[in-house]
Amino acid sequence: MSISDPEAKTFQKVMKVEGVSKAFGGIQALAGVSFQIELGHIHAVIGPNGAGKTTLFNIITGAYAPDAGRVVYKEKEIQGRKVHEIVSMGISRTFQNVELFGSLTALENVLVGRHVQTRCGFLAAIARWPWVREEEEAARQKALEILDFVGLKKTEHTKSVDLPFGWQRFLEIARALAAEPQLMLLDEPASGLNAVETQQLGDLLLHIKERGVTILLVEHDMSLTMNISDQILVLHQGMRLAEGSPREIQDNEKVISAYLGKV
Repeated sequence: MSISDPEAKTFQKVMKVEGVSKAFGGIQALAGVSFQIELGHIHAVIGPNGAGKTTLFNIITGAYAPDAGRVVYKEKEIQGRKVHEIVSMGISRTFQNVELFGSLTALENVLVGRHVQTRCGFLAAIARWPWVREEEEAARQKALEILDFVGLKKTEHTKSVDLPFGWQRFLEIARALAAEPQLMLLDEPASGLNAVETQQLGDLLLHIKERGVTILLVEHDMSLTMNISDQILVLHQGMRLAEGSPREIQDNEKVISAYLGKV
C-alpha cells in the first residue's frame, strides 16, 4: 500500500516553522518558535501542559492564524490557509481528544478522510456515472487496506462508538492516513492507551515512517517518545527551550530541570 507521494522525497526539509507567535488575550501561547522537520523523520514536540504544543499544531493545520512568523511546507507558505486546503496539500492530523463520527462505522470514518483523494462532486454523485462507482469502490478497497494496516481488520461494520477506546485511537490514525498525507501530525496518540497498546502504537508509527510519511508528534509518554523519535523539540512557556536527538534531550540540564525532572 502506498500512502505517500514519492515526489515529496525531493524536499529534504518537508517543513520550516519560522518565528511563529500566537497570543490569546494577555496569554502568550507561542513566542517566536522556529524549527525544521526533516523528510521521513519522526519529529516530537514535548513540554509541560500549557507549553504551546497544541497551539502549534493548530497553526500548522490552519485552525489558527499566527500573530507573527510563517510556516513553509514544501517551499510554500501555508499559514492562514483554510484547513481543507492544507489537508489537500498533504498534511493530516489527529486530535488530543478522539474526534470520530460515533454513529458511523469504522469503514465510513476512514472514507471520510478519503474525500480529498476523490474527484466526485454533487452532480456526478447524483448521475451515478460509471467512473463514480469505480471511484467509490477504489476508495472502499483503500479504506479496508488502511484498516488492516493499523490492526483493525474486520472492524469495518462496527460503529466507532462501540469500539474499545484504544481501537478508536488507531481508527483516528487510519482516517488521517486515508488522506494519503506526506506529513501527519499526531496529538497525544498514546493518551489513554495501556502498555500493550502503546507498544503497538510505537510499532505502527515506525511502519508509517517506513512508508515515507513524515510524522510530527506531541506525546507525554516519554518512553514512547524517546524510543521512536529522530528529533525532539522542547517547548517551555511558549518558547523553544531545546532541540536535538533523544539522547541529547535526555542529557540536557535545562530540559531536565524544566520538564523531565531529576531522577
